[in-house]
Amino acid sequence: MEKYIIDFLENKPIFFSFLRPKEVFLYQKYKPFNAPILDIGCGDGFFAKIAFGRIDIGLDVKNSEINEAKEKKVYKKIVIYDGKKIPFPDNYFSTIICNSSFEHIPNIDEVLKESARVLKKNGNMYFTVPTNIWPKYLFGIKLFGSIYSNFFIKKSKHYNLYSLKKWTSVLNLLGYKVKYSTHYLDNKKIIGLFDISHYLSISSIITKLIFNRWVLFPQKTIFLKSLVKFISQNTSKNTKKGPYLFIAARKIK
Repeated sequence: MEKYIIDFLENKPIFFSFLRPKEVFLYQKYKPFNAPILDIGCGDGFFAKIAFGRIDIGLDVKNSEINEAKEKKVYKKIVIYDGKKIPFPDNYFSTIICNSSFEHIPNIDEVLKESARVLKKNGNMYFTVPTNIWPKYLFGIKLFGSIYSNFFIKKSKHYNLYSLKKWTSVLNLLGYKVKYSTHYLDNKKIIGLFDISHYLSISSIITKLIFNRWVLFPQKTIFLKSLVKFISQNTSKNTKKGPYLFIAARKIK
């Protein structure tokens, strides 16, 4: 876990380090994935590079960081998605991965149907999402109540904050069976720091604009050992409830 935390601290704004390393860790017990593999919402490819290594297809919309994914060469092929039809034939992929992207998709039902179409029978889909109780963990809600949670939801473009029960129902209708699920980050300290650190990452935005790098001096990580240990200790446990959800589902129809 600590290795993943360091990877994110050295390459991304600090708030990523409270969340993404845990998600990398959750996928590890399912490796190696059956190919071909589709990564929906691939972004710049950094998460996939750390979590999966080189995989088949990275898919994202035009107005995303997908061009950076091309430079990282994490995917054998990069595909621009029009948000409606995934440009692959029926039953093409053996594995679909979608890390923290489904919540950002306004037409989620349409996209999920397309995902099911291109996945083979007995293929697996693995994904992470924030849940319906995620806003309650934000630090700002203590100061500003629902005004802040509504602001942060809108700012984060979280259109689909579903419970496990809701996700299970949606997936069942599409021919999936949930074979494993767990909540994680049931820790208000961690989510509070995740919230606050968004505003402390202004320097990262500046260095990205000027130098095309989020972190100008990655060597600083050697001075953050206590932070690495704190994050590791407070994110290691899976829970029966919490603001984030990992689901592994198999297409049975």
